[in-house]
Amino acid sequence: MRRVVFRLSGDVPALTICGCLALSLLLAASGFLSVAMANDTELAGGVALAPYNKTSPDFESASPLPSAPGYVARIGLDDPAQVEAALLRAESYYLASGLSARLPPLVLVLHGSEVAIFFRENYPRYKPVVDLAARLSAFGVVAIKVCKTRIKHLGLNENSLYPFVGTVPFGPAEIERLTNSEGYVYF
Repeated sequence: MRRVVFRLSGDVPALTICGCLALSLLLAASGFLSVAMANDTELAGGVALAPYNKTSPDFESASPLPSAPGYVARIGLDDPAQVEAALLRAESYYLASGLSARLPPLVLVLHGSEVAIFFRENYPRYKPVVDLAARLSAFGVVAIKVCKTRIKHLGLNENSLYPFVGTVPFGPAEIERLTNSEGYVYF
């Protein structure tokens, strides 16, 4: 598979950026190349992330999940890329299962600055992740919960959350409750 990377600087006209993105998406959809944006390392809250190459999930090779009452995603603090990776993995399992509802929803409990992904004012920045999360939530594949303590710490308004996102008082305590009391296992 061929890979093309467009390195864009601040002085590139918007029309050029749109053309590069459109061409990339067209070629990626055709299977001719994978797409990665260079220098896309800073997300909301000034959190610096390591660049990553987003590739299509391998729907055929999703290994079977262990039997459990439920699954919780292990998300690193302040890492929006891991949120997207967990959603893509959940989608892979869902598609590999023949689109059946046999699996319980994967729970994502977010308690770092990555909670900013799911606030309406950040939609332009996180559109692909939010759209994927909304779709998977609507299908019952995932349940997304964000920490109220982190929301307050970041100065965000809870009323700006999307309707498909729930809240918990304290994220780490919810993960502990799910894994210790409810028998959930890490995804």
